[in-house]
Amino acid sequence: MKHRILERQRDPFGTLEVTEQGGEVSLHFGNQTAQSAWRPEAAERLSFAYYKAMTLPVALHPDPSRIAMLGLGGGVMAKFLLEHTESSIHATDLRESLGPIAARHFGLALDHPRLTLEFADITDPDWHPGWQRADLLLLDVFDDEGMVRLPDETVESLVARLDDGGLVCVNVWRNTMRAVVDIHRQFAAHLHQDALVAHIPDRLNTVLIYRREPWQPADLEVGFKRMTTDASAALQRAQGEAWQWLQPLRGQPRNP
Repeated sequence: MKHRILERQRDPFGTLEVTEQGGEVSLHFGNQTAQSAWRPEAAERLSFAYYKAMTLPVALHPDPSRIAMLGLGGGVMAKFLLEHTESSIHATDLRESLGPIAARHFGLALDHPRLTLEFADITDPDWHPGWQRADLLLLDVFDDEGMVRLPDETVESLVARLDDGGLVCVNVWRNTMRAVVDIHRQFAAHLHQDALVAHIPDRLNTVLIYRREPWQPADLEVGFKRMTTDASAALQRAQGEAWQWLQPLRGQPRNP
């Protein structure tokens, strides 16, 4: 099935292209890799499996009222979380052109009262987060070449703004294991090294969830109860699918 080009432009960082194929609208950074995607006729369903895994911290944190996102893309995750949580969202991205694209093609309301957008180069060692405190930090930072490496200074600054009990959730791409090892080293230097791990089926994505304290089986029990009793139907559907991808905690057998 042939795709249609809905928009193509160049900004100071390269090509941005929005396409539609079979009812799915996707964002590309000048190559075939989709950076964001959604189906407007099924807006309650997240298109990417790793998106679903990145909703798990909402169940695992007792009160995720402040979410900081690094990597806006098409704004699909920001839109979904604004619609299915009461959280405020502070999203940071390098490319200011993405804001209008997210509004035109992916349904993100730029004037939403719980949304703040910041456009800055987070790889600049002198950059500091534009928010004071966060309960959840969601990192999905890619460019046309793959995962973006964060300076150690940036990681340290991010963790310093994480509230007590806060969680860091990172989407990594396993085709470059050196980059995965590097980002794990960076966060494990400040948070507990035994992250929760969710491998995305049939994809090279893995989602890692860090916090300062080691994860315990009771944390997952409470999170599962929170997911099944407090979440909206759309959020519960996404979390419920992703829950199956969580790997056993270190030293714990997989439940039958």
